[in-house]
Amino acid sequence: METPIAFEELVKSRGSYKDAVGLPPSVYSDPDFFAFEIESVFSSEWLCVGREEQVSEVGDFFSATPAGEPIIVVRNSESEIRAMSSVCPHRGMCVTADLDGIDDQNMLEPTKFLSGNARYFRCPYHWWVFNLDGQLTGAPEMKDTDCFVMEDTSLAKIAVEIWNGFIFVNFDQNADPLGPSLIKLENTVTNYNLSSLKTVDPAVIPDVPFNWKIMIENFMEMYHNSRLHKGIHDWAPSSGAWYSDVEPTDGAMFGFNPSLEIDGGFNPSYKALFPPLPNLSEEERQRVVFAFIPPTLLIGMQADSAFWFTVNPTGPETHELSMAYLFPEEVLEIPLFDELLEAAIRGVGYFNRQDIPTNIASQLGLSSRFANRANYSWQEAVIPQFNSWLVDRYEESLKG
Repeated sequence: METPIAFEELVKSRGSYKDAVGLPPSVYSDPDFFAFEIESVFSSEWLCVGREEQVSEVGDFFSATPAGEPIIVVRNSESEIRAMSSVCPHRGMCVTADLDGIDDQNMLEPTKFLSGNARYFRCPYHWWVFNLDGQLTGAPEMKDTDCFVMEDTSLAKIAVEIWNGFIFVNFDQNADPLGPSLIKLENTVTNYNLSSLKTVDPAVIPDVPFNWKIMIENFMEMYHNSRLHKGIHDWAPSSGAWYSDVEPTDGAMFGFNPSLEIDGGFNPSYKALFPPLPNLSEEERQRVVFAFIPPTLLIGMQADSAFWFTVNPTGPETHELSMAYLFPEEVLEIPLFDELLEAAIRGVGYFNRQDIPTNIASQLGLSSRFANRANYSWQEAVIPQFNSWLVDRYEESLKG
């Protein structure tokens, strides 16, 4: 596969903050490079699509479109989580497409997809029926087609792996398992007990108007915390930031932002709004952990909760963003939980109202003829780590 950007230009971004420069600005907007990136990165990496508690009962399912591929994640009749293509093998219709509520006003809008609980999936086009493992079990008026074999027909299966409650899929059935590459992160965040936490319903924002990599960079680097967020982020200044070293075999990048006092929080009170997570040490209660399992999952861990984002590219200058909080199950039952959650979301809104316009303006700037390939501060050391991870995958694709 070829890239529209010379590899010798891409490789300048591989290294540490001491010697690397930013990626070529066109990687954030060029349609041809976006197509190359989808194939070289997203076709064979583990992509987070949700949490296992979203499919807690047999028949529970949700639809997702990682890297533009419509898929179904379901808990089958054996109570195992499975992933499969939503594309009917008959004529290409998406079997979980939501056709209800379509009228003259919205029939040209992008397709919406169903989630819920089902005993089977029935393609709305010609009523082919598939069981919870994706096997075809019914196909009207096909008995006279001599070459058709129902037993050989199914929705395409997709590899699945669960890590600490997060559901990952991979379009490469022969991909190396994800878990072994996350041991360093696993050991660092053990006390947060992520697998036992429960997610609130994710909020999904379609067509966020900047490249997916800009979202990753902004979430992970702590250089801007005491600048862009001066005042509201003073409880956890950039001066305390540090990042773990990354080896080529590591499947995650992470860093820490210590706070000035125990049990800090992302809200105007600077204090956690919920009871602290039960197993954290005092040191862990006085810092925020930012982790990235590339290319799609971002996790923040703080004294009273965790929060997670999935970043799903939808175009060279757009992505879909999903975000939600994680809490111990008993916290979901405390009085006024909904009110406290609303307050926490409002608190994060102060940061979003600075981050989002900044990222939109950065997208515009990176499309400018004057866009530069800058050096990095030690407080954004994670960005050249991410760039190195990307360039490794670009190189592998070019060799293939």
